[in-house]
Amino acid sequence: MIILTGPSASGKTATCLYLQAHYGIKKVITHTTRPIRDGELNDVDYHFVSKDEFENLKKDNAFIETVSYNGNFYGTSRKEVRIDKCMAVELNGAKTYYSLHDSHIVIFFMKANESLRHMRMEERGDAPEKIVSRLANDKTAFDMTDDDKKIIDCVVDTEEMDIAEAAKYIFEKYIEILKTRHIDYHEVIKRL
Repeated sequence: MIILTGPSASGKTATCLYLQAHYGIKKVITHTTRPIRDGELNDVDYHFVSKDEFENLKKDNAFIETVSYNGNFYGTSRKEVRIDKCMAVELNGAKTYYSLHDSHIVIFFMKANESLRHMRMEERGDAPEKIVSRLANDKTAFDMTDDDKKIIDCVVDTEEMDIAEAAKYIFEKYIEILKTRHIDYHEVIKRL
């Protein structure tokens, strides 16, 4: 499983989408108790479940992590941890996946300097106050300790790469790391 972490506008979400579109990597589909919205599909956008179903899954230890947001629950199922999946997460999420001690999980840290990330957020139309807030939050959220750095398998500097180049680098590095861990990576590359 490819885990991408990094500060806002470092390229993690766009790279994850590119890996899905061009490398056969699948999206991690999380569970939620929120109502389905127009245009969304069950088991495609989310696994939509009732609060009772969610609580039962949680009691059965089915989730890696859960959060409550705006009165709804969200959770990532242990079944979603597969060699052909990708997920963009915050650093705390990456720590949670690392704590599973699953050799199929490879964590990439996407980095870019603050001025470039600021420019990317402006280009995608983020509100100025949101940009300032996210950049300030990232200074705290990604002030990594030596222990935090130990969970990262590979750092990807997105300052000199576009999304296609970053995705290619990540995919190739992912296969290389799986090989060094003696994991059968053919399930991933047979889709290409």
